[in-house]
Amino acid sequence: MVNLSSVGAHMPKGCGPVSGLYFVEQELNTLEGVDVRHLRPAYFYYNLLGNIGMIKHMGIIGGNYGDVTIPIVHPHDIAAVAAEELLKLDFKGKSIRYIAGDECNTSEIAKVLGSAIGKPDLQWVKFKDEETLSGILQAGLPQDVAENYVEMGTAIASGEMTVDYYKHRPALSPVKLEDFAKEFAAAYANS
Repeated sequence: MVNLSSVGAHMPKGCGPVSGLYFVEQELNTLEGVDVRHLRPAYFYYNLLGNIGMIKHMGIIGGNYGDVTIPIVHPHDIAAVAAEELLKLDFKGKSIRYIAGDECNTSEIAKVLGSAIGKPDLQWVKFKDEETLSGILQAGLPQDVAENYVEMGTAIASGEMTVDYYKHRPALSPVKLEDFAKEFAAAYANS
């Protein structure tokens, strides 16, 4: 069995919506006679698309995590790894495989995306948790969902979300931030 999980799934609490995946993994690990490979992809490049409005209206990009390096991955790379695992089925027992295409500092993310959209001076801004919560609520998400995303940002900021990733760092997959920046620029232009 191949299970799509996430970086941060080693945390039973404190990682927002990702903490629920900890419990999914634990349940699947109780299955007797079933080999399970948990795929733990990094932060999706596509998550950055949610910042287009902020960039257009405020001229910045940011979150409640600041100058940190995060592993990041394109869904195409996740699909390729999932297909490989499903075609081979050569794993035994219960195991984890991390997937990342790049490891980028938030300042680098701002610079690369900003350059792609004609805003080379785009800055990553670290917001306070309260500011982040307020912004998410203003975007229309329910309180509990907003609080979960703030919690996940806090786990990114502290490094707790990626502790296990860095202990089991994978070879990086093909799609890099610069590649995704072209997709980001197209989405930005069409928004």
